[in-house]
Amino acid sequence: MMLTVDQARARILDAVPRMPAKKCGIVDSLGSILAQSVYAGENIPPFNNSAMDGYALIASDVKTASDENPVTLDVIETIPAGYAPVKQVKNGQATRIMTGAMMPDGADSVVMVEKTKAQESNVDIFDPATKAQNVRFIGESVKTGDLVISTGKFIRPQEIAMLASLNISEVDIYQRPKVAVVSTGDELTQLGEELKPGKIRDSNRYGICAQLIEAGFEVIDMGICDDNVTELEQTLRSALGQADALITSGGVSVGDYDVVKIVLEKLGDINFWRVAMKPGKPQAFGIADGKPIFGLPGNPVSSLTVFELFVRPALFKMAGYTKLLRPTFKAVLETDIKNDTNRVNFMRAIIEKHNGKYHAKITGDQGSGILYSLVLANGLITIPVNQTIHTGETVDAQFFGDAF
Repeated sequence: MMLTVDQARARILDAVPRMPAKKCGIVDSLGSILAQSVYAGENIPPFNNSAMDGYALIASDVKTASDENPVTLDVIETIPAGYAPVKQVKNGQATRIMTGAMMPDGADSVVMVEKTKAQESNVDIFDPATKAQNVRFIGESVKTGDLVISTGKFIRPQEIAMLASLNISEVDIYQRPKVAVVSTGDELTQLGEELKPGKIRDSNRYGICAQLIEAGFEVIDMGICDDNVTELEQTLRSALGQADALITSGGVSVGDYDVVKIVLEKLGDINFWRVAMKPGKPQAFGIADGKPIFGLPGNPVSSLTVFELFVRPALFKMAGYTKLLRPTFKAVLETDIKNDTNRVNFMRAIIEKHNGKYHAKITGDQGSGILYSLVLANGLITIPVNQTIHTGETVDAQFFGDAF
């Protein structure tokens, strides 16, 4: 019996552990996931302040001001940013004030400097003001006690700026998993070596490592391991000793008598699945020493696709993310596609936006060994089991990364 894509992914996501939290400086937290909720310990802004360079005054004093009939007020003080006012503004008075400077007592609005003309000890106001005009009030952005950033939030530069505004220099973040990658198989040849008859280049390991780096994870490259039980077991145990998760490529086809299966079963509780999807039907997943192991197929398109749909979301959960899957959307199909199998087809496609709608066309032959079909693609489209989708009808689609 084959698992559905949703069943397989749910089992994986239920099993993978979340990484422990660690404390770090706020700048170093960039790109991580917050492992605590942040509450405001103070108001932002901490005092009423001016949003403009201009004059702080009492709005009712200038309600009749105009270009033809300016209102003249006595200037009693100048308040630069960073300094507290000394004098209280009364009727008929104004204070020269800079952007961000603390509002003086008595004043309830600010007229921008462009609407004024300064004299020796007074100022002409040419525009009427309304109460609270150009004033930023204490706690307007954040009030003491407010929940400002929730646990599970991806930390961007704006979150770091907010943390600094709240006088927070360190936060708890989820650690990012270190992931070991091993390619398996006697048929694999290192880059730079002569390609002998029956051999192929090891492309999967490089592609998987790149997918991990793109997703923000640290990679431990364990190289190629031949189909030798003793050597493979040593390599995989060494990988588990260094990493928080392990990815193998090749040797997981259900029914094959393969050294990868023998070794994985020795390491822990490993399941070998057939998932109702194309490409990527054979997969392995399990836990050893409390760490997840992902066994990916050997075909390059299958390997990269299974990573995208299963491994990446699982590692995101480990790293503390709450949004695990890439966004999906509808795209108009530009050719008829028939899926007469009991497996969901994930087809490589070029997805472009025309007249406000996404359109998708496949990148030619969709064989699981045709890596070039992925090179041409910027996303995947989903063709459900035993369905024909006609030109002009819509399919579910998703981009690879920021391909849009």
